[in-house]
Amino acid sequence: MPACEACSAERGRGAVTAATLERRWNATQGARVRVLTDCFRSSALVCAQARGRLRYDGDDPLLSFIDQLFQRANEEAQSLLLAALDQLAEGVIVADADGLLIYVNPAAAAIHGVGELHVSPADYSQTYHLLTSEGKPYPPADLPLSRAVLHGETVRNAHWKIAHPDGRIVDAVGSARPVLDKKGDQIASVVTMSDRTIEMADRRRLANALETKDTLLSEVNHRVKNNLSLVNSLLTLHARRMDDPQAKTAFTDASARVGVLVDIHSQLFALDTHRSIEVVSFLAHLTRETLRSMAVGRDVELVIKQYGRALLSTDQTTTLALALNELTLNSLKHAFNDTEKPRIELEMMAGSNMLSIVYCDNGCGMEDKPAASSTGIGEALISQLTTSLSAKLEKRHGVEGFCVDIEIPLY
Repeated sequence: MPACEACSAERGRGAVTAATLERRWNATQGARVRVLTDCFRSSALVCAQARGRLRYDGDDPLLSFIDQLFQRANEEAQSLLLAALDQLAEGVIVADADGLLIYVNPAAAAIHGVGELHVSPADYSQTYHLLTSEGKPYPPADLPLSRAVLHGETVRNAHWKIAHPDGRIVDAVGSARPVLDKKGDQIASVVTMSDRTIEMADRRRLANALETKDTLLSEVNHRVKNNLSLVNSLLTLHARRMDDPQAKTAFTDASARVGVLVDIHSQLFALDTHRSIEVVSFLAHLTRETLRSMAVGRDVELVIKQYGRALLSTDQTTTLALALNELTLNSLKHAFNDTEKPRIELEMMAGSNMLSIVYCDNGCGMEDKPAASSTGIGEALISQLTTSLSAKLEKRHGVEGFCVDIEIPLY
């Protein structure tokens, strides 16, 4: 079989290797050019690998021919690689082992407004007008590409600014890494980047809008708190001047309910939040304050047990706080008339998906109490737990007092 056909046959079976080329070279005299040409068409890399294994006597133009073919293939591969890099929408900058820039693709030149080569790490910032994310000159040694060149670091998703000659400021985000050969030696470094100016501007506008909204909400909450405090003071003042017991009670209850809203807004203002409140500690604080202000002249023991933390929205917290306040008011007004040592117990346990609250007093029990609220307001506030919070309520009463079990799902 002719040499080139034999090589083609082996190539068809996927067997063209440096050893194959060496065998055909040694077995053939007049057809060596055909062997080389045929096998080179299969793989220039194989020719290059076999280059050092081919034996010859004296000057052999065939080996020179191999070198020329391999050089041409290498140049073609480099041209193909550069053409591909030039077409990328992402910027690419390559530095050699010493850090000198040897390649800047068109996208990187457009992002930076400059595409200078042979720039050393010490001059990266000045030549390419690089700034930190705060707009200050970027220290050359801290640049992502400098860190890859000087320390072999891999830097991901770094942000820097570029001051273009026309005055524009461009935001770029990119990553840099060292390029290693098969032995693990660093032979180059590369940084890739993209223009994020529009995206960053949108983020800044959104952040500014959110900050403005938070400022306005904080001001609104502050004014609402002040107005509620004024209403609360007026209700308390009128309650003190009332001679009619029923009217006095109505004003006192109204003052207590407004006081709950004042406390909620105080929490919002103190925590600088407008969306949610840590409800376990807040309800404990609220119950203490209600007892302190309403149990005047009475020694009522308060036992609070709290476990875990739970965040509820301000609307949910308001509903729950008003209901708990109503239970406390009812205990103080109706439960302890004949109780020697009045006591209120509040236990709250927050799990991963459930908030459990148990409220108990050791008073006369529900059966001996007047209605929870003659006007229906108190009962409505407690019943709203089921509609607004999807809560489960269970009332227990007997000789040892009155209890309410509340379970609120946490989403």
